[in-house]
Amino acid sequence: MTDSAGGAPAVRDVPVLIGAAEMTAIDQAAQVLGLAEDALMESAGAAVAEVALVEVARLAEDVRGPGGPLFQGPLIVVLCGTGNNGGDGFVVARRLAAAGRPCTVVLAGDPLAIRDGAARRNWTLLEAMAASGSLVVHVAPTADALRALRSSIAGGTLLIDALLGSGARGQLREPVLSAVELLNAVRTHAIAAGRPCRVLAVDTPTLIDLTSGVQSDPVVQADLTVTFHRAKAGFAVDPDARRLAGRYLVAPIGIPLEAEAGIVPADGEFPPARLTEVRWQDPATDPA
Repeated sequence: MTDSAGGAPAVRDVPVLIGAAEMTAIDQAAQVLGLAEDALMESAGAAVAEVALVEVARLAEDVRGPGGPLFQGPLIVVLCGTGNNGGDGFVVARRLAAAGRPCTVVLAGDPLAIRDGAARRNWTLLEAMAASGSLVVHVAPTADALRALRSSIAGGTLLIDALLGSGARGQLREPVLSAVELLNAVRTHAIAAGRPCRVLAVDTPTLIDLTSGVQSDPVVQADLTVTFHRAKAGFAVDPDARRLAGRYLVAPIGIPLEAEAGIVPADGEFPPARLTEVRWQDPATDPA
């Protein structure tokens, strides 16, 4: 892109924030350009897994006794829904298990409800890994089934929220509602007990609207959030959304700039080329 006189390239420095509809449109345009849905999901899951591995290393207990460590090691629990956000979670779990990390996956829903092709294929891979003993998978299609898993995830060190993402709207329904309550309860109990525990949200804490910042009740309280391609407007406009998201990271997933044509202003800033932390500026408190 050049200036009107045909000279040096114009500087792209206008802050760009997108909402859920824009992200959906960009994602669809990227697929039209030839970027497969499986590749997008794999890249998203890989970015979250990278952050998760760093976070687990920070949470590791290094107190040792005569016989070795006094802590069994971090347990990662990935709570997944049946949509594409859950598909990202399947990739995260597969990659963490492949890296040798103890990992438990909870599917909050019926496997038959996983209808998206990429998510379905990743679920099949996860089932195969579970059959080989590489990780543990629990299926909880009802609130009662989910509550029965309390003891299985109560010791989680890193809880990954992959329940609902950018396409979700409205109030939470079961069993996702109970999954959110359980996730928050585990985090709250761990903090009260002085035990290391963090919540990592995939794309958005369940559920904060990416466009408006409006939150469901209950809503996941995250310690860090990894979103994809660009920062989302909902967290810029709503201070409560920023608080619930914790540290906010944007990860590139291979979407080309051409996919933004007609969606993102041509003079806007480039999307991050690598995992980048966003530090929001609050007009109400930050100096001009």
